Amino acid sequence: MDPEPPTAQTVPATRPETDTVLIRVPAHPDYLAIIRSASAHVGTKLGCTLAEVSDLRLALDEACGLLLRHTVQDPVPDGGGDLECRFVLDGEALRVVLSLQARDAVRPETDEFGWTILTALVDDFLWRVDGPTVHVEIVKRRTPGR
Repeated sequence: MDPEPPTAQTVPATRPETDTVLIRVPAHPDYLAIIRSASAHVGTKLGCTLAEVSDLRLALDEACGLLLRHTVQDPVPDGGGDLECRFVLDGEALRVVLSLQARDAVRPETDEFGWTILTALVDDFLWRVDGPTVHVEIVKRRTPGR
């Protein structure tokens, strides 16, 4: 009697529900245009309107600015002191996590202009320090009915 043949596994024909894009740039304002540009492309992928993409670009610019202004960076060789931007496109939402290693960080005041702009443009905003790494996380959800 022959053994049972192995069963074939089916491979999904569709893409996974979650896409991740990771960008690492020097932690300097001259390189923030790369992150703004990427945010426009990812926002379009989410299905944002032109106005929403513009808001997302502005929100990322403010988030990067807050991060750079409120941290004291240690120059680290091999890109360890770079600004990392991770876009996670998950169904109906886009989560963006900016991370930067810093010697010191001061949480921005909630009445600071950049903080006010961010909270007006995105659905969720979080500033957190995890050891030597400072993270700024924003969430933008797709407009209902789109």
